[in-house]
Amino acid sequence: MYSSVHLALPRPEKLQRDLSVGTAWLVVLATIAGAAEPIHGYEIARRLADEAPAGLSFKQGTLYPMLRALEADGLVRSTLVPSCEGPARKCFTLTADGHRVLDAWTATWRSTRTWIDRVLGGIDAR
Repeated sequence: MYSSVHLALPRPEKLQRDLSVGTAWLVVLATIAGAAEPIHGYEIARRLADEAPAGLSFKQGTLYPMLRALEADGLVRSTLVPSCEGPARKCFTLTADGHRVLDAWTATWRSTRTWIDRVLGGIDAR
C-alpha cells in the first residue's frame, strides 16, 4: 500500500553542513601537518575558510574544542609561542600518533571518494 506521507528530502545546505562536520577532523589534522612551523588556531581557521569550496564553511567556534580534544587524544601537541602582536599564542604540531591517524583517515577518505565517484559516475548516463 502506498503512503501519501512525503519524506523530507535533505536540502543541499544540509548535505554541505553534514559533509563539513564529517570531514572537519581530517582537514584540521591535514592543515596542521601541512604547516611549515607550529600553527595557531586562528591561522588554521583562516586557511580552512580561504580554501573551503562555496557552500562549505569552517567555524572557529568548533575549532578550539576540536583542538583540545585532539591534544587530549595525543594527536597534536601545543606550545606557547611568543607573538610581537600581543600575548603568546598556543600553536599546534602533529605528534607521531597524529601523523599515523592522519595517514589512516586520508586513506579512508580517498577510498571512500573513489567509491562515491564510481557510484555517481553511473548516473551520468541518464
